[in-house]
Amino acid sequence: MVLDGVSGGMVDGSASGDGTVQGKDSATMPEMSEMTDMLDNVVQLPGHHPVRVDRSRDALLTAFGKATLDNRYLMPGESYQDLFGRVASYYGADAAHAQRLYDYISRHWFMPATPVLSNGGTTRGLPISCFLNEANDSLRGIVDLWNENVWLASKGGGIGSYWGNLRSIGENVGRNGKTSGVIPFIRVMDSLTLAISQGSLRRGSAAVYLPVWHPEIEEFIELRRPTGGDPNRKALNLHHGVLVSDAFMRAVADDDEWALLSPKDNTVIRKVSARGLWIRILTARMEQGEPYIIFSDHVNNARPEHHKLAGLEVKTSNLCAEITLPTGMDQHGRERTAVCCLSSLNLETWEEWKDNPQFIEDVMLFLDNVLQDFIDRAPDDMERARYAAMRERSVGLGVMGFHSFLQANNVPFESVVAKSWNRKIFKHIRAQADAASRKLAEVRGPCPDAADYGVMERFSNKMAIAPTASISIIAGNASPGIEPIAANVFLQKTLSGSFTVRNRHLDRLLTERGQNTSEVWSSITLNKGSVQHLDFLTQQEKDVFKTAFELDQRWVIEHAADRAPFICQAQSINIFLPANVHKRDLHQIHYMAWKRGVKSLYYCRSLSIQRADAVSDGQEKRDMSHREGSGPADKAGPATTTDYEECLACQ
Repeated sequence: MVLDGVSGGMVDGSASGDGTVQGKDSATMPEMSEMTDMLDNVVQLPGHHPVRVDRSRDALLTAFGKATLDNRYLMPGESYQDLFGRVASYYGADAAHAQRLYDYISRHWFMPATPVLSNGGTTRGLPISCFLNEANDSLRGIVDLWNENVWLASKGGGIGSYWGNLRSIGENVGRNGKTSGVIPFIRVMDSLTLAISQGSLRRGSAAVYLPVWHPEIEEFIELRRPTGGDPNRKALNLHHGVLVSDAFMRAVADDDEWALLSPKDNTVIRKVSARGLWIRILTARMEQGEPYIIFSDHVNNARPEHHKLAGLEVKTSNLCAEITLPTGMDQHGRERTAVCCLSSLNLETWEEWKDNPQFIEDVMLFLDNVLQDFIDRAPDDMERARYAAMRERSVGLGVMGFHSFLQANNVPFESVVAKSWNRKIFKHIRAQADAASRKLAEVRGPCPDAADYGVMERFSNKMAIAPTASISIIAGNASPGIEPIAANVFLQKTLSGSFTVRNRHLDRLLTERGQNTSEVWSSITLNKGSVQHLDFLTQQEKDVFKTAFELDQRWVIEHAADRAPFICQAQSINIFLPANVHKRDLHQIHYMAWKRGVKSLYYCRSLSIQRADAVSDGQEKRDMSHREGSGPADKAGPATTTDYEECLACQ
């Protein structure tokens, strides 16, 4: 397929009016046919490199994966392999690199993030839509944030905004005035985001963040609770997160009072019980799934050294709580809106690529090209984002298929063997990413932030573990991100119809046992996607195929903590708890995350009813922003269009 009128080559001879080819005798006709077939299997964008596609690789796509591509990614007249070829052709550094990229993507070794697949090599949008910014404590600063967010949302952007600079309600402003606080301004942002998004093909979405020391933190925690309090001080269409410091967690441990401070001058506005505030945060997470938690000291301690030297601070995160980049005024007096460019390696294909010395280097080069494409094409309304991307060149290489990899190798999630694999895999990826960054710095130059301090790094940050939403579906229904699967069978409803999705590793095991029957699968469905009732499975096999809610969540935190040193940004980590979990256990899981050095926690999934026939919220987009929340009232129904679109800004 040759796109936009680009010729794949000249064929000697001319066509006559009757459709025959002049100037060639009939003996050459098979050669013409072969040439036509060859050209039909070449994708090339104007001014970019040709990529030869292998259409037999459609067989690697599942019906669900094809439906996902059909619904959201393909250009008119484009096939699945053409899509992969388009992205590879456009972002390949040379012909050989472009061909390798296509092979990696089509073989499901890695998958670019949603904006890259959708928009790469097209004029319909930008290849990055993950942004972080902050509001300054002035009317101009607030309005500037609103204006920027309007433009970002109109482009389908996912936005994480920090509001902790604003004075709280009742503080002095001007000569005789009093502030109305943070909440009314957040509510306006809520309305703006919703209004702009409603007319868009892909909805923009936003999350708001506040530090745990802010005087309005208690009301902020309840921001998304639909009942109780003043409805005019709610923001039900936004997502929210709390930045939690080490000092606060120590106060919780010691049962101390906690000072709430004026953002203007750090004076104490009032004091509250640290444990009481912590309980409110955890209760909201159980009942609503949010707020997200960002352990801000862990995040800032892990900043690259050149950002520490520059005094750049991380104050906020994104929609999925895995991006941790500096925002606001930098050392050059310029405002930054952080940008992150994402793609994910597929651990399910680990054995195919682990010994390939060029693979991760190629993916990092690809991400550098995607980032440059954003810098070159971002409109003036995104000047702060373009500037930040140019200065720090942060990317987020992530993974998907961790649980699928374990299951393929008959390794229980709750095991020392899984711990060993976890550390081995992420140590390998980080070492390769670091080497690629240094090599690219030699070839293309270090990013300006690093160059200011004589550091030879192309990327300020290299890794972040995104949820992987739809791209894990495209990559053969791999398990999302680094989290456990929600069910071994579920029904997924899409625009193309409903798909019963079975765990293929379990499917293979049942076939080996002669038990791959509709009756067995029906029993799994009736047992909420669980296999624990199947008496013909060994205990080891039952352990391998435990679902998210059947796992001891301490193992989720254990694995997250073990891989944290290798991930320069953060991880989208969901925890899965029963609705009747004891408050002590709820506290211990969250406290363990802080104690073990985990940087962030995404959703707290708490479902009183988990039906395997409608668990799409878990498998297709466990990382989706969940409109109804994740509390006991949630019936785990099929994901709505809104659910699906919330997190496409990441993946």
